Amino acid sequence: MGSVRPYLQFARLAFQRRAAYRLANWTGVAVNVFFLLVHAQVLLAFFRARPGALGWSPREAVLYFTASEALLMVVGIFTDVRYNLAERIRTGEVVTDLARPVTLYYRDVAERYGTALYYLIARFPPVYLTGVVLFGVVPPLRLETLLFPLSVVLAVGVSAGLWYVACASAYFRNTASGELSALVFVNTVLGGMVVPLDFYPDWLRAIADALPFRATLYTPVALLSGKLSGHALVFGLAHQLVWLGALSALSLAIESRGLRRLATQGG
Repeated sequence: MGSVRPYLQFARLAFQRRAAYRLANWTGVAVNVFFLLVHAQVLLAFFRARPGALGWSPREAVLYFTASEALLMVVGIFTDVRYNLAERIRTGEVVTDLARPVTLYYRDVAERYGTALYYLIARFPPVYLTGVVLFGVVPPLRLETLLFPLSVVLAVGVSAGLWYVACASAYFRNTASGELSALVFVNTVLGGMVVPLDFYPDWLRAIADALPFRATLYTPVALLSGKLSGHALVFGLAHQLVWLGALSALSLAIESRGLRRLATQGG
């Protein structure tokens, strides 16, 4: 990996790039708040009909979706594909990246952490406080909650790995639009964005627990909501660590092989 200083600079530039578009951020805040309100009303109606479903209370469910909407951009469930690695490969701009004395994977991860920090400062507080003010949801006072920042850091790393693997498929196909669209869909379903994974049937929950997608959103959100403790908490954090390491190794392997087969177009 070499010196970390260049990667810190990439993270700083990514933070500044996002900070330059304040109107876009506030528009995103409005969208997140809107979907939070929709989710909350649906959940409250559901729990009026089925109180205490699967051991969840209405307050816990609303807290879960409050944290989920607040963390969507922090974790990177959605991203601007115009500036990702796949687009640079397609246009040939990756040649400029290769001229720099940095590893593309580590650069991409650094940029995603810089972006995540911006959204943690500019997007998370207003969305989360909306849930607190309107619905009175606050995290439970538990020792496990102190692990939430660690889980978020791991979640950003796993998400960065997933995006990099999807983008790097362009080394071999010159486009990654299908892979990127599939990643958003699967991550939305198996990452716990639609409903908490606890509400899935056992067979689907087993699949979700094995794959990396729950590590991006479900684990930190469920932890903040007080739904992870004991063995479940240990499994959740270990799951994040294992997939972070696996995706990092896979990304570096794909990059090494992809660079040998790279044929740029355009430019």
